[in-house]
Amino acid sequence: MAALGIGLIVAGVSTGVVALVVLHVLPTGLSPLRNPVSQYGITRYRMGYRVQTIAYAVSGLGAAIGIATLPDPSALVVGCCCLLAVARAAISWFPMDAPGGERTRSGRRHGLLAICAFGAVGIAAAKLASMLDRGHLDPAIATASGVLALVMLVSLVAMAIERRAGAGVFGLIERAFYAAMTAWLVTVAVLVARPG
Repeated sequence: MAALGIGLIVAGVSTGVVALVVLHVLPTGLSPLRNPVSQYGITRYRMGYRVQTIAYAVSGLGAAIGIATLPDPSALVVGCCCLLAVARAAISWFPMDAPGGERTRSGRRHGLLAICAFGAVGIAAAKLASMLDRGHLDPAIATASGVLALVMLVSLVAMAIERRAGAGVFGLIERAFYAAMTAWLVTVAVLVARPG
């Protein structure tokens, strides 16, 4: 099962990162500095956005499977990884509202799914650090997971502040979150791959 978890994480992260890179180089008219990643989902390039969200769902499932194979796994960490997987798998079917447009049911659901996914992976990272510390399993990975959890938390707070302030850097902050989430998933794969 550990090998399955690692394989899903690697496949999901690789595909997700490639999809994001492709979306960023296509002539979408969106700015990585200003526009959220979800905005790709309301352009003609929405299929690339869907590939990215499903890929991260796959990596979230892989993280859940991989962490479940560790000694004395935390049910909360595994559950949060499952929530990440479900929320990322569903989110592209509920597009965000167009900036400046009216609020829609789809947009509200999109926002809720984004909060669930981002919150779940942040909690999973923080609790994995605690789980590893408690079990004296891997101090380096515990530290990395804790630092990445902090980066995700700071990014989430900064995104909330930016939503109100409107300084034009929401996209940059969200991409910092994506980078931390991606790094954490890779960290989980490394942890699961380590012997005993």
